[in-house]
Amino acid sequence: MKTLRYSQWPDRIISTGMGLLAASGVVLPVQAQTTEPQSAPVDSSPRFECQVNNGQYTVMYRPTTQPDQAYPWAVPEDMGGDWPAEHRCDVISERLEFYRPDGLLELRTDRLNGYNIVCVTTEQDNTCRIVFTVPPGQDAVVTRDRVFDNLVAADQGQSTAGINTFANGSSNILSQIEAALGGTDLNRGRSNGINLQPFLDTVDGGTGTQLRPAVIPGRRLNPGSF
Repeated sequence: MKTLRYSQWPDRIISTGMGLLAASGVVLPVQAQTTEPQSAPVDSSPRFECQVNNGQYTVMYRPTTQPDQAYPWAVPEDMGGDWPAEHRCDVISERLEFYRPDGLLELRTDRLNGYNIVCVTTEQDNTCRIVFTVPPGQDAVVTRDRVFDNLVAADQGQSTAGINTFANGSSNILSQIEAALGGTDLNRGRSNGINLQPFLDTVDGGTGTQLRPAVIPGRRLNPGSF
């Protein structure tokens, strides 16, 4: 019986359940098809959104691992001009969400184009990227701490839930805020950045240690004093 070499096998083949059947009747084995593993779906829903919370436009953070929870990060106020509270809240939410995939690190103050700004650093970019511009005449650090008062209070272990807005022209605004929050302890590390990782889900590169219900309401400043 003459044995055909592989190169002499007929071109015409048909598929069988076990492999490929050549015209000569020889079953040629085929490699079993493999299925690529399905990767877990990526949660593309925004984490930062502007919502009305307790009657105020508030930047809320919704961690992926706690889909039914929302944490207040910032409470912007009307600061004059074309920046009402709702618009500022929308812009802050959009910018934080845009920077979030890069790994949010610290909330700082800086200067940009001659203006004081509140900004964030990220793991991917160590420059301070703008969150919002501080209105002229207002202290940048105080404004940052006022807008992000929940983070500041939790970061310093205090039990205040917010600081009401203040107007321009108050000569002793710092001392009044310090007095309302319990004295000079607020000065410790005042100009340093606020570490954001405790307030972020592990999915977003944080530690999640401060992902807990909002701090207990405490003393508020009297807006009539300003």
